[in-house]
Amino acid sequence: MNNDQSKQKMQIRKGTADDIIHIRALTERATNSTYLSNETDDVVRDFVDDLVETSTSTFTNAIKAQDQSVYVATRDDELLGYVIAIHDAPEIRWIVVDPAAHGTGAGKALMIAALDALADQGVRSNVRLTVAAHNERAKAFYRKFGFMVTGPVSDRSVPTVEMQRAA
Repeated sequence: MNNDQSKQKMQIRKGTADDIIHIRALTERATNSTYLSNETDDVVRDFVDDLVETSTSTFTNAIKAQDQSVYVATRDDELLGYVIAIHDAPEIRWIVVDPAAHGTGAGKALMIAALDALADQGVRSNVRLTVAAHNERAKAFYRKFGFMVTGPVSDRSVPTVEMQRAA
C-alpha cells in the first residue's frame, strides 16, 4: 500500500477541548500566510498578533457556548482547519484552514458543516462573515456558497469587507 492509500479520509467533527492545543499554531500559520509579506506594516502585524492571541480563547468559549457551532477538519489525527458559526447573529465568525491544506476540500467541508449547523437552527439566509479586503482567494471561495460583498467594515485596522448570503 503506498503512502496515499494509507492516509485516512478527511473527517469533519465537532470541535472539542482536545483540539485547543492546536488552535493557536494553526491560526498563526493561516493568518501569517494571508496577511504577512515583506511590506507588511506594524498595524497589520499587530492585527495578526491579536487574531493569533485571541484564537484559543475564542475557540474555547465557542465550544462551551449553546449559541455557537464549532467544527474541525482532521486527517490522520492532524487538525487541518476549524470553523465557528454564531447562531443568533447569524455569522460565520472564524473559518481557518492551514495553508498546507488549501485545495484539499477542508475549507469546503467546514463551510458546509457550518451552514448546515445554522440551517438546523432555522437560519438559511442573511448569514454574514467578514474577510480581508485584499483576500481575493477567500472572497471567491465564499462566493461559491452564495456570499456577496455588502460593503466595508469600518472599525477594523486592516481593510475588511462584509459578505452576506442571501439564501
